[in-house]
Amino acid sequence: MERNLDIYFIIYYAGPNDQSRCHSLLNTGWWQDTETYTKWQPGGCMMHTYKPGEIGSCLSHGRILYVGDSIAREQFFSFARLIHGDIETAGPKHVDRRFEFNDQGLVFEFWWDPYLNTSRTIDLLKTADPSIRPSILVMGSGAWYMRYLDEDTYREDWQDAMDRIFDAVQRSSRVADAVILSPVEVPDYTLLSPDREETMSIDKIVSMNAYLESKLASVTPLTPMTIPFVWNDISSSATNVTEDGLHFKQPVTSMQVQLALNYRCNDQLSKHFPMDSTCCYHYPTPKWYQSIFFIFFLVWAPIGLYIATNESILNAVFIFGLGVIYMYFGDRTQLFGKAQKEFDALVFSALLFLSLVVGVLTLKVKKEGDQGFLNRDQTDEWKGWMQVIILIYHFMGASSVSGIYNPVRILVAAYLFQTGYGHFFFFYKKGDFGIARVLNVMIRLNLLTFVLQYVMDTDYLSYYFTPLVSFWFGVIWLTMYIGHSSNKTSWFLLCKILIAFALTTMLIQAPGVLEDFFDLLQSLFNIHWNATEWRFRLGLDAYIVYIGMLSAYATIKFNEYRMNEHPWWPTAKKFSILASGILLACYFIFELSMPSKFVYNGVHPYISWIPILAFVVLRNATVQLRNTSSRFFIFFGRISLETFIGQFHMWLAGDTKGLLVVITHARATQGLGWWFNLVVSSVLFVFVSYYLSQTTGELTRWLCSAITSGESRRTDNGAYHAVPLLPTSSANRQDSASSSLPTTNMNVGTAASEPESSRSDDQQQQENTVAMDEDETMHTTPKRPWAANFFDDSRVRTGLILIIIGILNNFC
Repeated sequence: MERNLDIYFIIYYAGPNDQSRCHSLLNTGWWQDTETYTKWQPGGCMMHTYKPGEIGSCLSHGRILYVGDSIAREQFFSFARLIHGDIETAGPKHVDRRFEFNDQGLVFEFWWDPYLNTSRTIDLLKTADPSIRPSILVMGSGAWYMRYLDEDTYREDWQDAMDRIFDAVQRSSRVADAVILSPVEVPDYTLLSPDREETMSIDKIVSMNAYLESKLASVTPLTPMTIPFVWNDISSSATNVTEDGLHFKQPVTSMQVQLALNYRCNDQLSKHFPMDSTCCYHYPTPKWYQSIFFIFFLVWAPIGLYIATNESILNAVFIFGLGVIYMYFGDRTQLFGKAQKEFDALVFSALLFLSLVVGVLTLKVKKEGDQGFLNRDQTDEWKGWMQVIILIYHFMGASSVSGIYNPVRILVAAYLFQTGYGHFFFFYKKGDFGIARVLNVMIRLNLLTFVLQYVMDTDYLSYYFTPLVSFWFGVIWLTMYIGHSSNKTSWFLLCKILIAFALTTMLIQAPGVLEDFFDLLQSLFNIHWNATEWRFRLGLDAYIVYIGMLSAYATIKFNEYRMNEHPWWPTAKKFSILASGILLACYFIFELSMPSKFVYNGVHPYISWIPILAFVVLRNATVQLRNTSSRFFIFFGRISLETFIGQFHMWLAGDTKGLLVVITHARATQGLGWWFNLVVSSVLFVFVSYYLSQTTGELTRWLCSAITSGESRRTDNGAYHAVPLLPTSSANRQDSASSSLPTTNMNVGTAASEPESSRSDDQQQQENTVAMDEDETMHTTPKRPWAANFFDDSRVRTGLILIIIGILNNFC
């Protein structure tokens, strides 16, 4: 029976148990898979599938008791099979049954009592013997009353039995840890025998269940009690799962058992990340550090807007905070519903096709000149369409399909390829290895992730993309910084790259290295990172960053030697385009032939460069292609960091295991409701991600300025000269901050363009004048104390900030 949840305020604040989504679990739901009947979707929450060990941990008394008729007995057998799949259930039907599972410390009992009126049952309800108190008590009756008692008296006798149960749970808190009263079952009338069909009419069953519903609403039990009316939905919406229309087979009864366990045990699950079981679950109270962030974002920032002069920064803090708080309320409270993922190949394909159509409809073509090889719009577009695919992939839960998982691994590798290409190009051309550049990149990458790991009480490495890019940026910076005065010497630069390759490979593959380092972090700063998971993440893309660096170097040399002007270049270009097309096709044939994604993971690090380089060649094959890009994908490319991280909690839910449901209707994740929720949640997701991107950029510039503010004083005294961030124009600063890829030219018959513009003579003269003024100032300004210079050093400040954060983390 469908129960519509119409007014969300009433549902959440006044609905029975719905602040924990128990009402949703017990009253609404549908099968997600209508062939195997293994996935049930409650209305608005995510179920947990219990294993034998978890059942033993939850049911602390170790005694599970079923009392009732043959319908209850079938469910009892399914529960026992959940512990031990091959238990023997043959034997007399109308007798008690008992199973002991010593490994789990559990005792299963079934009392045959179809009328729930034996003295033993009555004594149990009177709690006459507290020693037999069950951990979970399931009682079911009704069929025998309708089938075998007089038409005039069955209803009154049945109500007396039900009233005894309601009176018992109101009178005592020791009937059981939890009591579950089964609704009167709705049989499959197409298979029911004539005599059963005559006596067990649907009118009787509806009337009896209505009485149970009204009675449940009127009691205030001391012993936790519920009636899972949704059990009838589970059985009635399944086909070919009963032979006689009354006794259902294991797919139905085992799911009914799982619902009972979710009601009884979910709130005893770990209140720690990941929180992916949300039915009958109370989220933990915010910890002290989470509360500090809430106060900072929702109290300090708004008040500061009225009393401070730097309104733009406070406004950015407030908007950034609102985005983070939205994620908290989405994935750490029951304010919004959650739904389990369901892969559907047709829906997955439709979403990809729809994205492609929008991308094509928003194409733009720049008529003037040649925008160049891997130009800004092109790389933003590249990041954008990859991000859209990854978002759809996560939303649909497509990771179980090897043929989809494998290409998505290529998309992640392509992001890292861009990381290697772009940062190598910058360091090689600009020679800027200063702390300002490092801070700009690292803060921009990590600010949102850093805040979320505390506000959401998660793990930094769980947002794996940010740690990956940060790690490889550090490797690139260190590789290019060491001996940077000789970076123009080819053999020296290539040797450095080779050494870096060997060292990172050893770090990733050598057993114990990551484990020892992570143990040290745990001892010093209470940081708990999973070395096995991190090794897996690093190992999958251990080499593609170096391919990106070498590709950037090859591009630079291509331009330096003007190779596109050589006579053989047109032929070589045609050959490379043909070869790229063939290699790309071969890759897809190969990845589809893999027996599983686990087998593919073994070869991915060695072949990921093939489709990436093939795509780069094909995408830049002509001037028309280089000058054409999609506004839709460019938009997503420019907020790709925020959408990748933000999806964890405001598009997905349950720490990426499920979907966020922002529509309050109970069936918002079924049929057209699923599409409507997708549209609304997607609009909110993109809206918040966009403003997170804007405010993160502004806060990054402010934080970098604050940390490096002492450098001007140190430079004035001649103690330290930081390499300035280049280029110096505001537009180029924005490009630099977003780590855009430089542009080169691959067009036949034209010279390659340099990625940075040269400075004018007036600019150079102005800089020389400023330098002369600084020299004069250095001779007249008194020398500052050593300690002041020390703490003005941005590197010292950065180190101290990290140490302080690490120390404070010990109290989190």
